Amino acid sequence: MWATLDFEASGLSDQSYPIEVGYSLPDGSGDSLLINPLTASDVWQHWDEYAEQEIHRISRKELELNGNQVVDVCQHLNIVLGKFEYVFCDSQWDLFWLGRLYHSAHMRPSFTLTEVGHWLLHENGIERARFQLALEEQGPVKHRAMHDAEQIRLAITRLVG
Repeated sequence: MWATLDFEASGLSDQSYPIEVGYSLPDGSGDSLLINPLTASDVWQHWDEYAEQEIHRISRKELELNGNQVVDVCQHLNIVLGKFEYVFCDSQWDLFWLGRLYHSAHMRPSFTLTEVGHWLLHENGIERARFQLALEEQGPVKHRAMHDAEQIRLAITRLVG
C-alpha cells in the first residue's frame, strides 16, 4: 500500500519553504493543508512573486490568515501517512521541503518519502520518462498540492497497477 505527497513552495531556491502540502491515498481520498510560515521555528522569509502569481497562486497573506501551524501539519501527516509502506513524491524538491517542514517543527516524519522515479526504476524497471508521459496524459499540472498528488498516484497506478 502506498500514498503520494506533493508540496507547493514559496519558490525554487535553497531559501524556499513549503506553503502547501497535499496527499492522495489509495482509495482516492486526500487532503491539502496550507502552511502558515509565521509558525515556523526558523525564519521563513523567501518569497518568489513569480511563483505566487504564475504558478500556485497562493498569497503570503492567505497563508498567514488560513494556514495551519507547522507542528499541526507535521502531526497530521504523521497520523495519516505513517501507516503506509511507501509515500511517493515526484521531485527531489519535495524531499527538501519535507525536511525543512519537519526540521522547523522539531519533529521527524513517521513515514519515508521516496522519489517515485527512483522507486519505479529500481523496483519495477520502469524508466522515469514513462512516468512523465503517464503524468502528462492526465492534462496540465494545476500546481495545487492535493491535485498534483492525485495525478502522481494515478500515473503510478497506470504503470504498476
